[in-house]
Amino acid sequence: MKQKYIYLLFVLITCFTPYTLLAQRIAILGAMPEEIQLLESQMTHIKTKEIMGFQFKTGILNGKKVVLTETGIGKVNAAVVTTLIIKEFRPQSVIFTGIAGGISETLKQGDIVIGNRLTYHDYGRLTNDGLSTNATRNPITKQQNPLYFSSDSVLVTLALAASKEVHLQKMSAESSQPHITVGTIVTGDTFVTSSTAVMNFQKTLQADATEMEGAAVAQVCWQLHVPFLVIRSISDKANEKASVDFQTFKKIASDNSASLVKEILKKI
Repeated sequence: MKQKYIYLLFVLITCFTPYTLLAQRIAILGAMPEEIQLLESQMTHIKTKEIMGFQFKTGILNGKKVVLTETGIGKVNAAVVTTLIIKEFRPQSVIFTGIAGGISETLKQGDIVIGNRLTYHDYGRLTNDGLSTNATRNPITKQQNPLYFSSDSVLVTLALAASKEVHLQKMSAESSQPHITVGTIVTGDTFVTSSTAVMNFQKTLQADATEMEGAAVAQVCWQLHVPFLVIRSISDKANEKASVDFQTFKKIASDNSASLVKEILKKI
């Protein structure tokens, strides 16, 4: 009888305890192996759990409990894995780390954009005049989502504080030291290699960087009320040279983004 009462008490506490108090881990996602290799190499007490074919690694990184995984490239893959990680691990927050194409003229390879807001560049209405971007709709509430998903303000603040202490790699001996800025990231299922598209993203969406997963992660987190942050390091300028520059700089850019994430963990 006593055990029964203890069990009922546990159930009541669990049911009425806020989600954030129950959350024990920080979820860290990256689309490609290069984007999470540095983080995984420095984790301790690693355990692997397979869910529907995806490998999730739990462990300790910079003194924090984390769950780390590779989503695969593209919006659907990112959304699927984000949903799984939230359902199975109930993280207190989600951080996406990786690389992106630079849109802002002030950004160079190796620089980092802390995404304070994210949107899609390929969601909307296509007419003879081109694509007019629209907001998505929340299938749970049936209400329209915001056009831009805002990252958690506390996480952005922590990222800015961490940016003053992190050491970033230069892209080459002749390159200047990379810098970190806050900006707008746009997402679509296209690897952009077009200076025309770059100008359009900058003009219509005030974009600073473009990639293929961030807004999908942001939308899932927004709809499920989980704090999130997207960190992107610039590997290319999303222009006609993007394919070559991506291959040349993706590893260093990935490690720079991961280095900032590690520093952020110290402050959470």
